[in-house]
Amino acid sequence: MIDCKCSFSITLITEDFNCEKAQLVTRRAGPDIACSSEQGSKNCKQIYTDLKEVGLLAFDAEDDLLKTPASVFTKIQFAGLLGIQKEINNDESIAKKVDNIYQIVYKALQTSQDYKRVVDVMMSYKIKRKNRVKQ
Repeated sequence: MIDCKCSFSITLITEDFNCEKAQLVTRRAGPDIACSSEQGSKNCKQIYTDLKEVGLLAFDAEDDLLKTPASVFTKIQFAGLLGIQKEINNDESIAKKVDNIYQIVYKALQTSQDYKRVVDVMMSYKIKRKNRVKQ
């Protein structure tokens, strides 16, 4: 089994997004997602790097987990993938999930996407609230 880091694991743990190459693994910190494809992992890392570049600039933030709120990185990942999917599928509306991250990333790399076009999606994305149990 190949155990590559998944660049979009936060989206997969919610189970709203899916990926044909994702594998649930257990690490010291608990459940995590690994990629079963070395090339797929490299492709996702490249796309995430590109999304972070345009996203952090748009949010006037820096690539520092201590200085930038986690919500910014969440918006970059979730909305970045949704924005890419919107562009690839030439959709008017934005979907609420991605059925196969691996395929979206592969298509994005084949079509030379302009990631600046997904910034509007990132800026308008609303993070889903966690359901809290009332006591």
